[in-house]
Amino acid sequence: MQEGNGRYIFKLNPGGCYVSKSVGAKIDECIIPRSYVHDETIRNNLIPQKIGIFMWRTLRGRILVKLELDKQGIDLDSLLCPMCNEVIESVDHVILSCKFAKEVWVGIHKWWNLNPMSYTNISDQLKSVNQGGIPSNLKKVCNVWATSYIIWKNRNQKVFQNNPWATPKLVNEVQVKTFEWISNPSRKGHFEWQQWLTCHFNMSFPSAINLDPG
Repeated sequence: MQEGNGRYIFKLNPGGCYVSKSVGAKIDECIIPRSYVHDETIRNNLIPQKIGIFMWRTLRGRILVKLELDKQGIDLDSLLCPMCNEVIESVDHVILSCKFAKEVWVGIHKWWNLNPMSYTNISDQLKSVNQGGIPSNLKKVCNVWATSYIIWKNRNQKVFQNNPWATPKLVNEVQVKTFEWISNPSRKGHFEWQQWLTCHFNMSFPSAINLDPG
């Protein structure tokens, strides 16, 4: 803000008026290096930007799991995963290999009629989305990005409220959120909730929806 002629001028907006979107963009600019602003996870138009930023940070080990906090010199009572209390909490553990996270992934794979698989890191999980006839970008959103984000939110709910959700509720949350994103009224093309829930939709529908990052 800059004061001028008896009023404040908001310098982030060319018109001088306060716009919250401009603040968000400036925060993103500070968090995300300029070289990554066109990264697929940041610019994918299927998902809210906060999910893309979360995945960008996750793929680079930058979410605040206990192992990363310990590396930053923060003294913690325990490095064990708050969900299972058995293994040191790393990014890959809390999102993929914790027994509670695995239950969610099994539910998501079952929803998409995919063979259950075990992955050691998020990058391998992303590479796996090319199996089957579902467009890979759509599966990244539903099979990896949304699920990872919901698992992380549930972890935080356990840490800060000691009230994590049960697996069926988490799977349903992924289904609901992704349906909201994919069936956004601003997109061309439409399909019904029951089609999404059972994966019985016409596989040609992505041609009417921009599934490419941009």
